[in-house]
Amino acid sequence: MQYYVVLQLNIQNGQWIRAGEIHVIPWAFRDLIAASSGWVILNEENFGPANDFISRLQKGVYELSQSPDSYRRFEVEHGFGTIQETLQFYEGLLNDCKDHPSFDLYGYIGGKK
Repeated sequence: MQYYVVLQLNIQNGQWIRAGEIHVIPWAFRDLIAASSGWVILNEENFGPANDFISRLQKGVYELSQSPDSYRRFEVEHGFGTIQETLQFYEGLLNDCKDHPSFDLYGYIGGKK
């Protein structure tokens, strides 16, 4: 199962503009995301303004790039490459959040919306 995160802006009464990429991460990686960034992902839609997530994503990038050995247990559980895949997820989402800080983050399980 995959988890998708996108940036959207409600411009008026149900009309939305999407910005950036569709960021995809395996649903099972929620434990690594919580451990490395403090972001607890639940199956919810609106996470709030992208600007509010920049510090969490920066923390995740820092943790996984500077202290990957502290998170090796997640690779044992989820497979080789888990840390690198999560780091790429953080970096891509961080770039979009910086580029579109006033947009809201939305997450969902399943296929593309």
